[in-house]
Amino acid sequence: MSKYEPLGDFLKNQKTDYVPMSFAEIERVTGTRLPASALYRAWWSNNSLNSVMTKVWLEAGFESEQVDMAHRKLVFRRVGRPAVSSSDKAA
Repeated sequence: MSKYEPLGDFLKNQKTDYVPMSFAEIERVTGTRLPASALYRAWWSNNSLNSVMTKVWLEAGFESEQVDMAHRKLVFRRVGRPAVSSSDKAA
């Protein structure tokens, strides 16, 4: 289990297609501090090879957008259904 999985669970449980969050809110949801690389806009891109956390929000069916580095916030936008993990298939 990734330390960022709580973010994926949080996003999957949202009823709206747009989920604005501050970086601090993401840290509260995940229970861990964001890495220093999160201070760079590229870290918030939707490239699945970018980081473990990127994979988490993509697999939850969301993409990041409206990244505001100055105010440390962004919007997650629903783009599809969550990916089915192997643990979900076994249930």
